[in-house]
Amino acid sequence: MTVNELCTRFPEISLELCDEPTLVEFATTFGDLLAVAQKPSNCSTGHDPANHFYLKLVGPITYFSYGLATRERVVEDIQQLLDAYAIDPEGFVASLLPEGTANAEVRGPGCS
Repeated sequence: MTVNELCTRFPEISLELCDEPTLVEFATTFGDLLAVAQKPSNCSTGHDPANHFYLKLVGPITYFSYGLATRERVVEDIQQLLDAYAIDPEGFVASLLPEGTANAEVRGPGCS
């Protein structure tokens, strides 16, 4: 996945970050996971793998857009994800999915 594809797929990622070299590496490294990542519903009570990929890979990047983190902090967080993956790719991917991950997203009562 290219950084342009990442920023298009997830418009909640600030455009100010889309020229960041670390985000370019992130998009390339995690492209397969990001291609299936999906933001969970607001009323989700159980997350599937796609939701966990979103929450753990994309979620922290959106903190900058919401003013909850500085650009520098988000870039550091992205680099930490890349470093952890480089040490043990299989272990890193496994760590994204907690035990008991639902096969499909579970939504609460009254949620469509």
